[in-house]
Amino acid sequence: MRINWMQIVRLVMMVLAIAGIIYAIEYMERGIAVWFWVALLGIGFVGLLYTFRLTQRRTIAARREQARREKKRGRKSRR
Repeated sequence: MRINWMQIVRLVMMVLAIAGIIYAIEYMERGIAVWFWVALLGIGFVGLLYTFRLTQRRTIAARREQARREKKRGRKSRR
């Protein structure tokens, strides 16, 4: 399995954002800090979904290409 480092970075950032939200709600008087951490969490979540879908598309394309190669090999061996 290939490790996608950007997914790991985004996951770490999301964990930090959750910790930031908890800290901001508990100790900050202003609401802007909470919204900053919520926005950071949302960006991280969207990034994770995007990279997951991109990885899935690449995997599906690689499987299709492999199937085409095997199909061509089967045709050549029959001749």
